[in-house]
Amino acid sequence: MSGFSTFELGGNSTILSAKSARWKPQKGKYRVSFVTLPGIENGHPDHNAKAPLFKGGRRLYHKDVGYFIDHGPDYAKLAGEPSKVAIATVIVLWPTDANGVIDMNRLKKGEFDPKSWIFSLDKYRQLEAIQTEFPLTQHDVTITVTDPQFHKMSFAPCKDNLFSAIKAKEPNLYASVVESVKDIYSRLQEDVAQDLTLDQIREKMSGGNSSPVANKGGFSSNFSADDVLSNVLDD
Repeated sequence: MSGFSTFELGGNSTILSAKSARWKPQKGKYRVSFVTLPGIENGHPDHNAKAPLFKGGRRLYHKDVGYFIDHGPDYAKLAGEPSKVAIATVIVLWPTDANGVIDMNRLKKGEFDPKSWIFSLDKYRQLEAIQTEFPLTQHDVTITVTDPQFHKMSFAPCKDNLFSAIKAKEPNLYASVVESVKDIYSRLQEDVAQDLTLDQIREKMSGGNSSPVANKGGFSSNFSADDVLSNVLDD
């Protein structure tokens, strides 16, 4: 998917109402569905799948560059510090009240908020533990954020999954969710880190501007919560 859509003047497109795709948690309670099911890239998510998909890898940071994929020691030298694991997926935040209870009126009006979410390995492990008893393809998760600055939050499984529920009950809303999620998922790695050569990094550090190159590896795509993380994610 190119990230572009064609629409007539006065027509509808998710791009016209799109907000920032990256989730920046604020203090409070959220009810979310993990929506990157196998097949989402083709617009046909498999609700019978065992687990949602994630992307992950090691990334480095430099103030003049931003985040970039760690391709080895020479990259770490430019960053000046070791790389860290970053894991990403796409979630849908459903409309709720302050206690995290679904606001049915807003939901019936078609309100939902799809976001990419980038998080650390420890949070992945917590979600992995929930997945063993409450598969995230069948259960939503309530996320309680207590300290946004330091990304402190807790997770609790819900008894059902709204993404699956609206497929049968609200097909038009479901189609809108799938379209939005598909678009964000197609650009998920770009949200996590740039894939740059050493020369491109040096150019950015010196004040120049360069475009990312085609992916050379360094990110593990489409691993599920049942998979063992590959050695690219080892600490």
